Amino acid sequence: MQQKKQRNWNQVIFAGLVIAALLCRIVGKVSPRYLFWGILRTLIYIGLYIGWGISIHKRVVQKAAKNTLIFISGLMIFWFVVRSIKYFFAMDVNVERYLWYSYYLPMLFIPQAAVQTAVLLGQPEEYILPKWLKFLYVPTTLCFLLVLSNDFHQCVFSFAAGEVWTDKGYRYAWGYYIVLLWEVVCAVAAFALMVYKCRLSQRKKYLPVIGIGISILYAIIYASGAEWMQVIGGDITAALCLMFVCIFESCIYCGLIQTNTGYEELFEVCTMGAQITDRNYRVRYTSANAMELSEAVMREAEKGGVVVDKKTLIQNRPIQGGHILWQEDIEYIIMLLERMEENRKTIEESNCLEQENYQTKAKINMLREKNRLYDKLQTQTAGQIGLLNELLSRYEVEEDLVKSRRLLAKISVIGTYIKRYGNLIFIGERAEISDVAELGACLEESFSSLKIMGIECALTAPAGERIYVRDAVRIYSFFESIVEASMDSIQFMWVKIRPCGEELIVCMEVESEANLSSFFDKTEKGECEDGVWKFTFTVKKAGEK
Repeated sequence: MQQKKQRNWNQVIFAGLVIAALLCRIVGKVSPRYLFWGILRTLIYIGLYIGWGISIHKRVVQKAAKNTLIFISGLMIFWFVVRSIKYFFAMDVNVERYLWYSYYLPMLFIPQAAVQTAVLLGQPEEYILPKWLKFLYVPTTLCFLLVLSNDFHQCVFSFAAGEVWTDKGYRYAWGYYIVLLWEVVCAVAAFALMVYKCRLSQRKKYLPVIGIGISILYAIIYASGAEWMQVIGGDITAALCLMFVCIFESCIYCGLIQTNTGYEELFEVCTMGAQITDRNYRVRYTSANAMELSEAVMREAEKGGVVVDKKTLIQNRPIQGGHILWQEDIEYIIMLLERMEENRKTIEESNCLEQENYQTKAKINMLREKNRLYDKLQTQTAGQIGLLNELLSRYEVEEDLVKSRRLLAKISVIGTYIKRYGNLIFIGERAEISDVAELGACLEESFSSLKIMGIECALTAPAGERIYVRDAVRIYSFFESIVEASMDSIQFMWVKIRPCGEELIVCMEVESEANLSSFFDKTEKGECEDGVWKFTFTVKKAGEK
């Protein structure tokens, strides 16, 4: 909630500064102090884009996307600085002309960088731009050098003989149309990619499309020479820069560009009472049901578990930059111990030894049964438990923040599987038949963990169908094997379950660069097409319980 309020305030401040800059433009046209209003407007825009660049650096997780957006922010700032120097400070005609030529640095490289950003939309955190895309810098750089060297060849702007060479009197030459064509190609390619990739977004996918549409509409109205547009939006530099920022921000809001926001809320709503402190035991993050602990208790828990209020055990483990403390409910264990002590005294004081022994044996048998089930779970998930321990060990020594978050996401995937697999085993102990919805809940919870890693997931399952628990266990186990084998390269996963007569057809589609052909012999049908692996097998429907 706090972050949402902060985001709303940032949007209000941004809009307020844009309105202030617009008012400075209008007032500057009628005021004799046009120089003051012009410089003030420039400083407002420069401050906006500096703030936006800092915000991008803090929020965006994917390194390639972060660097590209910061590069765009720098180009916008450069554009405003150069333009301000030309109009307000430059006194020499030659200096003004080269400042004018310098406009084409951001005019050429912003669309080219926008293409890179469009390619990065929807990609996972560790995605790296393909090498061929870097060749776009070659024609962009050549076009800029063509403009910058115009004084030597006049192939971009030609000037009349005997007149001063300025941007107030010139004609377009063939080179200008080459430069303009390259700008249009990059801009159209970037917009087309953004519109295409908006279909992948799960929320408000129309926002980037609206921003792109407004940009195109503005360009058409501006080119038509409408007088009202010249009044409110005549500064095409400011207008286009603002529209680019809005388009990229809408992509971030739609989730097409990954950010590191929302982790605090996720930790706050987790069911385990836990809190994260710095090295001096100042609480930085806490879950909703975590109890307040004194510094003395926190430090004591470093040596071992500390029991507080007779029913809660506090555990402490060091992490990078501080400590994590969590509470375990031991009320039931303490209650059993106290009950056993009471039974011992009762046995000593009364002649109810046999009855008390029977009750104790019943509890012991119950605990043995629980231990048997837990042992069964541990045996059947030994591979996942080993993998989980390995990931936890790597997380404790990992210093890179991005890699640490990636390891945490993998830990969540494996932990979710162990939990849900145990649920299926416990259900199987009580009954042979279960609803397909139980299997769907297992898959949906695993998908929730996979989505933290930026993996798109979908599930299609019929309602009201029943399935044998052993088949549900087999399907979920096969699903986990696929996930573990392709976790580092998986991009999309779709599980479809549909009824067909007296059978249920299960189909898994996985988009991954990993080689999953070794799983074909475990299914009735397996194939790979355009990087999408498809696995199909059937199970029998179950009758009534």
